[in-house]
Amino acid sequence: MKKRLLGMGLTLAMAMSLVTGCSSASSNAGGTASNGGTEGNAGTEGEVTFTIGFSTEPPSMDPKDFNSSACTLAAYDCYDTLLNFSIEGSDLEPCLAESWEQVDDTTYTYKIREGVKFSDGNDMTMEDVLYSMERVTDEAYSMSYLFDSVDYFEADEETWTLTVHLKQPDATWKYVPATSPCTVVEKAVVEAEGDDYGQLSGSCVGTGPYMLESWESGSEIVTVKNPYYWNDPDSLDVDRVVFEVIEDETSRALAAQSGQIDYARSLSAATLPTYEACKDMTIYNYASTQTAFMAFNCEKAPFDDANARKAVAYCIDKSTLTSLIGGKYASDQGAFILPRSMFLLDEDSWNEANDSLESYQQDYEKAKEALAASNSPDGFEFDMYCTAAQKTGAEAIQSMIKESGLPITMNIIEMQNSDSYSIGYGYTVDENGKRVYDMLYTGWISDWLDPTGYMRNCLWSGSNYQGGANKAAYSSEAFDAPLNQSYLESDDKVRSDEMLEAMKIAVEDCPYVPVYEVNDTYIIGNEFEYEEGPNFFWNFTVANVHTK
Repeated sequence: MKKRLLGMGLTLAMAMSLVTGCSSASSNAGGTASNGGTEGNAGTEGEVTFTIGFSTEPPSMDPKDFNSSACTLAAYDCYDTLLNFSIEGSDLEPCLAESWEQVDDTTYTYKIREGVKFSDGNDMTMEDVLYSMERVTDEAYSMSYLFDSVDYFEADEETWTLTVHLKQPDATWKYVPATSPCTVVEKAVVEAEGDDYGQLSGSCVGTGPYMLESWESGSEIVTVKNPYYWNDPDSLDVDRVVFEVIEDETSRALAAQSGQIDYARSLSAATLPTYEACKDMTIYNYASTQTAFMAFNCEKAPFDDANARKAVAYCIDKSTLTSLIGGKYASDQGAFILPRSMFLLDEDSWNEANDSLESYQQDYEKAKEALAASNSPDGFEFDMYCTAAQKTGAEAIQSMIKESGLPITMNIIEMQNSDSYSIGYGYTVDENGKRVYDMLYTGWISDWLDPTGYMRNCLWSGSNYQGGANKAAYSSEAFDAPLNQSYLESDDKVRSDEMLEAMKIAVEDCPYVPVYEVNDTYIIGNEFEYEEGPNFFWNFTVANVHTK
């Protein structure tokens, strides 16, 4: 879920590069407030407030719904997982499990930390730990697929040991305890509140460094230090965290410029000049696991036909989109939807395939040939769904298709940020129970630095369900077979070969149009210091934000 340094030390990230910034003009600018916090937020004198601007609030404060960046920013710090990812993203570190061991191919043990309390002051028990794990498989959980290989859990209350028994070997299980399905909740509270838990009408009780103080829907979420935090609340420099919901990205950038917020991330090319003009803030960027791409809905005509998908793909000038939308922190993708930062198992083979396979660069002649070979040779009309922030890119694609001269018409349907989660994850469906869009302007951030972080989520047929991230609704037995086999392999080279075979099949089927890789960016007030790594999605924690 997040990285919590047990020693609370902070160093400059090696992969991070300083982009721009100005010297601080005031020792009390932004969040380090002697008057009780950032303007507009009440607090105790001398209290340090850290204000985060983000585009949309989380769907809930219940870990069963944690599958968005809004949850990363606003909700994760209220809870803990069994393990954490290291800042580099490739290693695992203790959290609620202070040690762990792989006993054999299908058995893992985790020694659970004793003496931990929830934010309501109640002791965390092994019953809570077991309940939290079993809840993932017993209830509808946005990331339950990560537990597909689990046979059963058992808990030993005397030794404080959780044992995980898998149905079969799973090379990726080692990562799962650092993700949201392995969040520990308080059984009594969750069972008492039922569907209200984590909602505006319910509670949010965890073991994390912060706890929920208030939630004004559509406006603001406030968390404060958890006085029962097992890793010492006095180690936290920030007393109060204010999450300002600012949907419009220009307004969010202006809020940073005016000192209203201390932190914002995923800075777009359109708003970058505004952020660069911030007097008391600094922008950082680093290699990430994030990409931007277009998802075809493979379950609905016309895009249930690969040639129709290719006809549109060949109309898109990806380099123009990279420059226009991604800006200077983005780079063109090749054939794969996953970024080069994740080619760790066999870099040479993955780079060669990514550069040599068909990447669907703009070629109107190939687009014409694909359309002629499709089930709709006389042309078709389709709806592209996008948010306001993505509209410029969508309009560029619309223009590229029009310039092709082909009988293809693209309509733009603008989604509200508040609706994008429901639409993108398949909760909003049409009269036939299918995802509503024909094409979706979207992207992905991997769960971990392993190709399965994209392949299992975005391409595997088992991830096409309500809450699943297979936004293309792509299904291919030919793709699934080598991917499934890769989970059974312990040798990384063999795993890599299996996954490459699967990726080559997906590239040929063209369920997505990869556009660009995104260097992750964030801006932070100069009175704070903080580091991020490629696993931001699970690593983000204000516990690692320090005052200078």
